[in-house]
Amino acid sequence: MTRKRILIIVAVAAVVAATAVYANWFHRDNALMGSGTVEARDVRVGSKIGGRIDKVLVREGDAVQSGQILLTFDDKELQASLEQSRANAQKAQRGYRREEIAEARAAVAQAKADYELRKNGYRKEDIDAAQADLERAKADEIRTRLDFERYDALAKKDLVSKQQRDTAEANWKMALAQREMAQHKYDEMRGGYRPEEIASAEARYQQALASLDKMEHGNRREDIEQAKAAYAYDQARFRERQVVAPSAAIVEVLDVRPGDLIAPNTPVATLLEKDQIYVRIYIPETEYGRIKLGQKAEVRVDSFPNTVFDGEVEQINQQAEFLPRNVQTREERVHQVFGVKIRINDPAGRVLPGMAADVKLKSAS
Repeated sequence: MTRKRILIIVAVAAVVAATAVYANWFHRDNALMGSGTVEARDVRVGSKIGGRIDKVLVREGDAVQSGQILLTFDDKELQASLEQSRANAQKAQRGYRREEIAEARAAVAQAKADYELRKNGYRKEDIDAAQADLERAKADEIRTRLDFERYDALAKKDLVSKQQRDTAEANWKMALAQREMAQHKYDEMRGGYRPEEIASAEARYQQALASLDKMEHGNRREDIEQAKAAYAYDQARFRERQVVAPSAAIVEVLDVRPGDLIAPNTPVATLLEKDQIYVRIYIPETEYGRIKLGQKAEVRVDSFPNTVFDGEVEQINQQAEFLPRNVQTREERVHQVFGVKIRINDPAGRVLPGMAADVKLKSAS
């Protein structure tokens, strides 16, 4: 090979190298980069009604699926309330049985008879019987009084014992009380029932009629709907007897034990949602125009250095951070940054909260 040819080859190689350096310089990768720590959205779960914890079915660090039961409460009272409201709803919708209607009719008849008795007053036969009782009581009182007076006189002459005299007096006083009772009963029958007694009997009669009418015509639609609503409410309360995972997650905090008494609406566990993994990075203000929602990203973590996880810009903060409020020069503006939240797509669940992550934002074309 001649010296001239060698010089030509060297010159061509130099040109090629210079071209490569030039191309690399002017076409180097200018993608936005950032680093952060992987985080997960946490969910605090509990019960609206609370109560005494019966069973704890998971532990901290366990992976749970959507709908999995985490813990249960003692549900005896809830069960009883639910069964009662269910029965009331069924009864309201089905109506009353024939036996209940027959019983209500009998109650109406009895209340009507009682009202008419008080409204019409006592029968003449009843008044005559009361008068006869009164006359008999008067005669007994006179007889026993005369007996007492005789024994009293004899006792003063020591012709009878004091005990006989006292017995005669007791018999007279008992007969006197019987006479007064008979007199009161006779006066009451002659005078009839008081107006307030008649009004009370009429009210009971009207109430019995209303109950019978309700049973014969069935419950109103509003009553049925009210019973159904009460049943639905107790059903909702009964579902709160257990705490379930709202989605696939990791149990981060669960500091309760069986027997603990938990107040209503008190969080009992904190879950980290497995499908809500993200990393937050910060982009300089001078590069703010190069990011947008939905922009794709590549995410790498130290635990899997050869794996690239897909990401997507889910949130861009609307307020800058870290620098003083008044920034005057371009050199200072580069230090003012905006937080960017990138959601990581990792169905296998390899990326875990707390891992360090590097993010590369793809061009927002």
